[in-house]
Amino acid sequence: MKLFRGAVRTGIAVKAFDIARREMRKPENQRKARELLAKAQQEFRKPENQRKAKDLLGKVTKRGGTRPPA
Repeated sequence: MKLFRGAVRTGIAVKAFDIARREMRKPENQRKARELLAKAQQEFRKPENQRKAKDLLGKVTKRGGTRPPA
């Protein structure tokens, strides 16, 4: 039964991947993806957002961060 469940899950994942790949081939979806990426890059480049990111990074590193000391 466990093998059957795994096979069904794999089949669903493969089908979802095929659908996503097919949808991304469509020109209108490619345009939307490019617009979304451009908007995200524009937001990232705003000085106020860069300041926020720098402040947040400073807070994380002051607490010790997640990496062990080198």
